[in-house]
Amino acid sequence: MVKLPQMLKNSILLISKITEKYGTVRRARGCFLYTQKNIRLTDMYQAGGRAILGWGSGSATTVFKNVLERKITGAFDTDFSPKADNEKSRLSKAVSELLGEIVTEENRGRAVFVFNSVGECKNSVEFVKEKFGIDAKKYIPWNQDGTDWRNEKAVIVEPTFAWDEDIFILALEENFFAELKKNETLYEKIISLVYRIPAPLCAAFTRAIYDLIKELQCREEKNWFIYDTVLTKYWVRKGPYLYPKVPLEKYQDFVLHCLENCLVISPDYDVPSIVPFGADFGNFTKLKKNPFEF
Repeated sequence: MVKLPQMLKNSILLISKITEKYGTVRRARGCFLYTQKNIRLTDMYQAGGRAILGWGSGSATTVFKNVLERKITGAFDTDFSPKADNEKSRLSKAVSELLGEIVTEENRGRAVFVFNSVGECKNSVEFVKEKFGIDAKKYIPWNQDGTDWRNEKAVIVEPTFAWDEDIFILALEENFFAELKKNETLYEKIISLVYRIPAPLCAAFTRAIYDLIKELQCREEKNWFIYDTVLTKYWVRKGPYLYPKVPLEKYQDFVLHCLENCLVISPDYDVPSIVPFGADFGNFTKLKKNPFEF
């Protein structure tokens, strides 16, 4: 029997509870989920951060549909996807620019590898360490720790286009990759586990990264602190990210309590919830009137 990671179990439980109480999700837009029973839920989980730009926000969905119309859904090389020999692509250029690098003919940016599963590992960072022995740091938008991503040899990027929660990109600094490639056994292992991403999805990921680069210049503290009067009773906020004050042993009860009040929060204690961009105070009225005691 396959043992599911706890995070996946928690996510499945949350999905089941949403369906049980409100019916299936019929539409998603921005930070809202619209259900079969005509209830609007405020999404503060946002696919673990992959939907932090909002469901359907930006132009990534349009790009996905446009490329899909070309019917290039196979595993062959395209103008969008990383090449089989790891020749640089539009995706690698987008990732490099996200990490603050200037891509030129001389500096062609990072080598990127896409994976679509962490297997039995806890997360993508653990996967990269266990499988390849590489210490990688996960890129977090609006990160508060002052990291200069240009100095990180290996960075994990989760595209801000919610599709499959296990898909992630490993971006390797050019010189670091050149040294790594000399280890043929390791390089072949990496290639053997790479996901040959379909062109429509790769194009959507690429555009979503550019959408994120744009939003990084627009969203700031003033967009998040306005809800502190309600949220900081239950969370410590760092930028848009919410870390629970609720004790671990009461957290699942809190998740269900929030769902009763039309708020979908992170089902996993170690994964922060996110201040919903585009919401208003009215979305938190039920929680304010019906507080959770802990």
